[in-house]
Amino acid sequence: MAPGKRTGAAKGSRHNKKYWRKGTDITDIEDAIHDRARQAATGGIVEDMKDDDIFVVDRLPTSKKVEEPQRTRKQQAALEKITRNITQKQVSLPKPTGKVLKKPAKLPRGNAILKLKAGVKKTVHKEKKQPKFDVWNTDLTPTIPKEKLDNPEAAEHFLKVVKKKQPKTPGKSITTLLPAVEVAQGGASYNPESSEYQEYVTRIAGEEQRLIDSEEKTKRGIEPQWEKVTTEHERFLEMAEGLRIHPNFNKNEDEKTTVTPDATEEATVKNGPVTCERMTKEQKKKKAKAAGLEKDEKKRLEEKAREQDSHNVYRTKQLHKELDEEEKQRHVESEARKKKKLLNKLTKRQKLGRGKFVEAEDPFLLKEELTGNLRQIKPQGHVLDDRMKSLQRRNMLPIGGTKAKKLKTSLKSKVVEKRSVKAVVKGSRVI
Repeated sequence: MAPGKRTGAAKGSRHNKKYWRKGTDITDIEDAIHDRARQAATGGIVEDMKDDDIFVVDRLPTSKKVEEPQRTRKQQAALEKITRNITQKQVSLPKPTGKVLKKPAKLPRGNAILKLKAGVKKTVHKEKKQPKFDVWNTDLTPTIPKEKLDNPEAAEHFLKVVKKKQPKTPGKSITTLLPAVEVAQGGASYNPESSEYQEYVTRIAGEEQRLIDSEEKTKRGIEPQWEKVTTEHERFLEMAEGLRIHPNFNKNEDEKTTVTPDATEEATVKNGPVTCERMTKEQKKKKAKAAGLEKDEKKRLEEKAREQDSHNVYRTKQLHKELDEEEKQRHVESEARKKKKLLNKLTKRQKLGRGKFVEAEDPFLLKEELTGNLRQIKPQGHVLDDRMKSLQRRNMLPIGGTKAKKLKTSLKSKVVEKRSVKAVVKGSRVI
């Protein structure tokens, strides 16, 4: 059926069964069936055959003979002249002592030219037989001469000169060991297992509770305590506690009585007498004896330490051994510290920018929001926020923030004029 030509069945509507039976183009299917039948008749179906039946491994190199281009007479004569000058042996002559006139070089003539032509033809037209070279059985590792084996620097230089060893390229610097995309836990799935979901939600709830507790603690520290635990009436009673109300309070001034000064005086507290106990003779003797024993013990320990230092001369080997072991231990500890420092640099957040890095909240779905299929799931989080947090976590993006205000170390001086009450007289200026 020609392309672009529609049958009678295809001219009607395409939504009925008649079009799908008679109007469908099946030329591609028929061509594939005929192609498969032709392969089965000729040698076998290609899809069912093995690689060894189809391909052949060629272990010999393919050498193509270079075709010489056709040259004109002038080109051939110029080529012969060039080859003659190259093949001719050049003899170094002694330098002349005086001034010598330059003479033209003598060119060969007659039979000498024929001999040179014969030599050139032999060198040009002679074909060199290439030795057989098997790629699979030949060892292609670079070899080093025997005289350079003892010196590794010379051997490496030789391999670089003959271009059998490539120069070392600078390695790729690793900035972080953290993954670029973190895989979510099993509990964050739209159809998780009950145990994984329970563990995931419990961890998120614990983090939220710790955040709420810290906010409440800050709020309690800011708010005054008396507004929470006392009322206004209790405050008034607390402030009025200890005050004595006069019995004649709120009576006429004539009926007021004076208070005796003896009643208002407060009793003065006197300090007790200072006593000083003296030591007896027995106590003084015991104290002197204890001081002497302490002095003797101190002297004995100093003598023992001095004797120990004198004996250390005979144990120098043991001391050297202990010092070597201590040096090794320090080296191991130093390497461990360097390793830990490098690991922290590659795994922990560095200070980039003035802001503070805050981890993103893990998205979660409530129990009633779990759908069981991906089509009806409610999306959580945002892709751009996730990428931004990932770049900040891997020390590839700084965090912006305001500059911290510095407190003033030096205060401004202020002049204040103070005057006593006695200095204020009639006519003085009020400031």
